[in-house]
Amino acid sequence: MIKGQVSKTTSKYHPERNVDDRIKPEFVLEDKVAVANAANSSVSSSADEWNAEDSCEQVIEGNDMLQFNLKEMKVSAACANVTVILKHTGVMAAEIMGHNWVLSSDADFMPVATAAAGAGLKNNYVPVDDNRVLAATSIIGGGEKTSVTFSIESLSAGDAYTFFCSFPGHYAIMKGAFKVIA
Repeated sequence: MIKGQVSKTTSKYHPERNVDDRIKPEFVLEDKVAVANAANSSVSSSADEWNAEDSCEQVIEGNDMLQFNLKEMKVSAACANVTVILKHTGVMAAEIMGHNWVLSSDADFMPVATAAAGAGLKNNYVPVDDNRVLAATSIIGGGEKTSVTFSIESLSAGDAYTFFCSFPGHYAIMKGAFKVIA
């Protein structure tokens, strides 16, 4: 053994040490969405309740950790119009940690997302009169909600679409697949 080397770690973080003193998780997330309220109780619902294929109304949440609660949204091709409701579950202001919901084709996602910063907050970080933007909400801050209703007549089942937040820098993380199901 080399001088100064110990045969067993003494770190308090060693997997076999201080096991009883460690903080235990209150609940484990699997295929559930969990929301803890101020009273420390929890409410959980399956992700399918947030994203029902047969529903023409979709609800998605964004938070202060640059996360949407959904990575995929599915809508039926039978819907004439779709309403997407965006809820910002964080507390930060729109100017600091604003979120919106923007829809484009997969091919147009990156060009639209990079052009969005130039549009500025006054235009909700959405390029003005850009036909590559299929739908978009306004930018909202913590505790707020917004929605957009749009026709899906121009969307085709099986084509690839991306939804994302176009606030500068958010699009790399806050994005997902939007699918029209026949």
